[in-house]
Amino acid sequence: MAFSIRSFRPTDLEPIIEITVAAWQPIFASTREIVGEELFEIVHADPNARKREQVSKACQADDPRQVWIAESDSEIVGFITVNMDHDRKVAEIGNNAVSPAHHHKGIGARMYEFVLGQMKQAGMKAAIVTTGGDEAHAPARSAYEKVGFSGPVPSVEYHINF
Repeated sequence: MAFSIRSFRPTDLEPIIEITVAAWQPIFASTREIVGEELFEIVHADPNARKREQVSKACQADDPRQVWIAESDSEIVGFITVNMDHDRKVAEIGNNAVSPAHHHKGIGARMYEFVLGQMKQAGMKAAIVTTGGDEAHAPARSAYEKVGFSGPVPSVEYHINF
């Protein structure tokens, strides 16, 4: 699939929020299954709104993140947010997603390769990305490993209902 990667424009916000909400549904479903419905509703109340807020904030001009758009035939097919800490020389990939209609076409890996190049050009010495260990995050882990990320560093998140 032919696509290009370009900088975010304010008119991109709504389409990438739509991609965000659609792409995170399997992740929310997996978390709901793992922790149970009642606890999920307490800990992750309105996860779609939380994701919308995170992505919107990353796209604000006063936020230090860079946002890149993957586009094919004038259709936004994915996005990626990046935060570069110029003092530490460490960059972090934040929220990113590919439209579910365009999964398994190599778009995620190409976006990661692109931003890794941007990070190197900016003088970063390392990059990190955090993702889940559940099955719903397996495609993300695979794409990160495909472009050279090593790890994963084990992490555990516990929940309790009072």
